[in-house]
Formats: sequence, structure tokens, C-alpha cells
Amino acid sequence: MEYYGYAGRILHVDLTNEKVWSEPLDLNLVRKFVGGPGLGYAIFSKLSKPGTDPLSPENPIIIATGPLVGTLAPGSGKCCLITKFPVVASKYKEKYCIGASTGGSRRFAVMLKNAGYDCIVVVGKAEKPSYLKVTDEGVEICNAKNIWGKDVYEATDLLIKEHEGITGKCGVWVIGRAGENLVRVSHGFVDGLNTLGRYAGAVAGAKNLKAIVTLGSRGIKVADRKRFMEAYKRAMEKITKFPQYQPLPPPFVSKYGELYIKTRKYVKGCSACIGPCKSVHEARDGEFLGETFQGTVFDIAIDFGKRLRLSDYSKMFKLIDIINRNGLCLLTTLRMLYYVTRLYERGIISRSETGGLPLKTGDFHAYVRLVEKMVRREDIGALMAEGWYPLCEKLGVDASADFRDGCSIIKGIDTLIDARLWPSNFNAGMGLANIVSARAKHVHLATYWPKTILSLDDVKRDCERMGLTESELERIFKGESIDHGRLLKYAEDAETLYNALGTCSVSVHWAFDPVRDVPMLTEFYVATTGFDVSPRELLKAGERIRNLERLLNVAEGFTREDDEIPAVWLQNIEIPVRLSTGDKYLMDWSERKLSKQDIEEMIRSYYEERGWDYVTGMPTKEKLAELGLTEYYNLFFKE
Repeated sequence: MEYYGYAGRILHVDLTNEKVWSEPLDLNLVRKFVGGPGLGYAIFSKLSKPGTDPLSPENPIIIATGPLVGTLAPGSGKCCLITKFPVVASKYKEKYCIGASTGGSRRFAVMLKNAGYDCIVVVGKAEKPSYLKVTDEGVEICNAKNIWGKDVYEATDLLIKEHEGITGKCGVWVIGRAGENLVRVSHGFVDGLNTLGRYAGAVAGAKNLKAIVTLGSRGIKVADRKRFMEAYKRAMEKITKFPQYQPLPPPFVSKYGELYIKTRKYVKGCSACIGPCKSVHEARDGEFLGETFQGTVFDIAIDFGKRLRLSDYSKMFKLIDIINRNGLCLLTTLRMLYYVTRLYERGIISRSETGGLPLKTGDFHAYVRLVEKMVRREDIGALMAEGWYPLCEKLGVDASADFRDGCSIIKGIDTLIDARLWPSNFNAGMGLANIVSARAKHVHLATYWPKTILSLDDVKRDCERMGLTESELERIFKGESIDHGRLLKYAEDAETLYNALGTCSVSVHWAFDPVRDVPMLTEFYVATTGFDVSPRELLKAGERIRNLERLLNVAEGFTREDDEIPAVWLQNIEIPVRLSTGDKYLMDWSERKLSKQDIEEMIRSYYEERGWDYVTGMPTKEKLAELGLTEYYNLFFKE
């Protein structure tokens, strides 16, 4: 069988029985689900039973690529990790979310496809620490004795040094010490730069799986090379002629522009990247002169440095480097460091909980020791390692209701962005998306940016490039207002499609990103695969994937009640966040002050536009039939 855009095989690995085999990729399956999270969810649904412990051998780790990965399509360097994540995701019952995390890669995703595989499915548990080597020559479960216990960067460097082929360096996905010790808020790193699988590190650690190495030279066949190159030339001309385009991140990507430029050492990008976003920064002064950090947004370092009262920014660089090296989730760890320290200062916890460690905001060395306690699962670090809900339950507190010192937590995960502090306030992408998703996450779309940068017309044009119809636009835009619930439905479908294709949704550093263009990406998809589909049909695949994700989580016991609005956001309706620019209340993108009822109405309109039952959270049978998902419903809900 001839495959275009796809490598053509799915790799299966059973670590328990040390078995490796592959099967041909079902073209009907990828016609339906495209790739990435869609392919992953379809495979997951046939492998895992509801209620499976996420740290058990039966919980699969699936890493899947998209059809544009390995081509010249702009920003096509992303892959997805699909699993049941190990943090408790409900305050009321022990249940866990099934979801997909996406990450860009310099080598990993492309080398996986070049080795001949679109997807890796790993189950079981190795008898001893192991890593998986996937190359042209074959697949091998290797002894990880020399890298077990090594930090993320050390292990990556050792594996890259050991594995190299005619196409150059290998790709690497690796966990740190935290994942080895089953710290539930740990994750994996790709190529020593990006993260892939927020909170998935413990799932790999439970399998005794330290890393996956990919290396291949086969290349990807394109069905219509001429059509593809014509599409590429049109896309690049459109992108490079955009007024704000810059091939490297400009100073305005950070509100700390002067310090950003002063400390920026160099910039790294993923494969096929046209606007690298991963800056590597080096401290030019301070106690840790010469210290570098990478793999996160620069502003996070400075903003959290201020909150932790680390006036010497080099200390923050060092702290981030320590957290990353251990494979901990950076944002969760920083927030937990602050929250636990404040609880100590407020007298809620004492030295008996901290193992004799005194905590004080601004004490760099105490923060470092607390990180080590998380990694080793010692004293209060053992509670922090379990995640937000177990930590709060044991201490008798609620971080998501602690307006001053806590943070917004949904389904056991602190949101990447706190809507109280985001310039564009509570909108479809930065507020509502966190509430209704399987795992708290934002969605990149035009309302990601404040009105000072984008106009209402810009948001409408963004929707048009998603391929929305006139009737859909009329339901979303009413005068000068936006129905955020209905807007989010289509933005989610589009972003899910981008992830399935393997393309980045924020690839060129400006608000109105021309890469987020469904008709343009459809042209790439058709030229690459030879499948004749319309932009509308391809967007429907994004909707299909999102509904299958929901179906999997309903089978795990999640309902509408789990789409909970964090208390700190509701408090912000009445209590202002005091900023240097003035008091800030929870408002929508149009700068209209919100009420709880307003947010509930957004959720209701989202459910209506999705075709989901507002009480149960279940996609209706009519919607499932429309999307061709009835067979997946029957897997879990036989009548």
C-alpha cells in the first residue's frame, strides 16, 4: 500500500513481555481522525478500560504525529502524547482525565516518521529501567542503567551522543528524576527544549521507561509535489509580507523587553519553524552569573521571580533550571512553592510538616530544598508530589479558593493562564476553554489578545479563516458583543485540527497569526496525502476528535459538574486584583464586568453549539451519529 504524508505503520511495545510489533496504518482511520490526538484517542479507546489506574501497566502512553510532520509546511514540528494522566481530577471522587498534550520538537517527531512510524503505543512495565530505541534498523528495548537518575539535560545529551545516523542527531523524549519517583506533577522533555506530556512523567516512570529515542532516514512521500510547493510559496509569501513578521522573537514578545534582549543568548526553533519561540537566556550579572534557562516564556521567569520575592533575576534562572532538570512541571512547581511557603508564614503548616525546613518568601535556598523534597517525595514534598487536590485535602485548605496566595485549579490542574491577570481578561480561549476542556488548557485564537491589539473585525477574520459559515458567524457575533461559548466550539475544533496535522498554532509571534488558516492547511493536507477533502470537511475532523475526547472522559465518570469555575475567578467578580495600572475585575474580552451567571451562560451556549447534554455532559446520540462516532459510544455505553 502506498502512503503519502504518513509513514504507514503503528508501533506497539509491550514492556512487560518485551515484545515489539507493528501494524499497517489504517487509511480509513486517518481519513476520519487525521493524526495526532485523533489517531491517539481512537487507539486508546480500543486499549484501555474505564477506571484503569493511570500508573498501572495497562494505561498506555501513545505518541502520535500528523501527516504534515516531516514536510516543509510552516510550523509542522509538533506531536501529541495521549494517556490517562495521573493527577486526581475531581474534588468529589477519585477519577482521572484522558487527554492529549502537544509539544514541538526539533528532531523527535520527524525522526519517528523517518524511522517508519506515525505512532508509538507503549503498554506494560519493564522489569528494569529501560529506554526505547526506534530506528531504521529496528526497534529495541534498551537498558537505561547509565541514564536512570540523570537529569533531563544530562540524559538527553548522553542519548544524542550515543545515537547518531546519516540524518544527523536522534530525537529524544525523556523524563527526569521526578518522573522516575512517580511524582504526579512531572512531565517529559522533547529534544532537551520543549515539554511533551504535562504530568505524564509519572506514567512513564511507572513503566520504568526513561526515554524514547527516534532516528530514521526514510523521508515522507508527498502525493503532489508541485501542488505542495505552490501552496508553500503562497503561504510563505503571505507570512513574510505580514507587517509584524520577524523571523526571531522581537522585544515586544516580552513586557521586560530590555532585560529580554540583554539576557537572550540564542533562539531555538522546532522543525519547519518560521518563527522560533524558545529563547535561551543567560544571567549577565547577579549571584548566578552565567546561569542559563530555556524551554519557557521569558516573562514567567521574571513574573514568578517577583512573586517569590527573588530580586536577583539570576536566582530565578537557576531555580527554573533546577525544576526543568528534574522534569517537574514548571508552573505547578512554582505555584506550589509560593503557596506552601505562604501557608507556613500564615501558621497553617509548621516545621513538623516541612521536615524541619523553615520557609520564607524570598529564601532561594529554601525553595531549592523544597523542590528536592518534591522530587524525593519527602515530608510536605510527598504531598506536593501528589498534586493539588491531595495536597489541599491533607492540609485542610483550598488553593483554588485562596484569592491572595492560591491559583485557579480545574480538574486538578492549575491553569496555564490565570484569567484574573491576563490582559484580555476572561474570554473564550483564556478562561472558558480551561473550564470545559478535559484538562485545564487554553486555546489560541484571536481573543487570546486584548482589544488594544486586536479589533472585533480581526476576531471575525480569524473566524473566517477557520472556515465558519455565515449562520455560525451570526450566532457568535451580535453587534459589538461576542458569544464566547459558541466561538470556543469552533476555535477548539480548529486548534484540535492543527494538532492533528502536526502544525503549530502560535508559530510567528503576533496576534493575527496567518498560519492559523484552515483553507491554507487543507491545501497542504490535500497535496501531501492525496485525500480530496474540503476545508469544511477537515474542520469536521477537529470536531470529531474533540467529541471522542469528551466521550472517553464521560466513560471515566466526568459530567457537567466537573466543568467547574474556580472560586478565585468568581471572587474576582467582587474583589479586585490590585495592579499598578489600577484595580482589575473579571471582565470579558469586550471589557464588560462579568457575573457568575454570565459565565454559566457561556458554558450553556458552548454545550448547545457542541450538541452536548447540559446535565450529563454527554454528546447527544444525534451528534455522535453525525460525526460517525456511534461505534465508540457502543464501546462504553452498550444498551
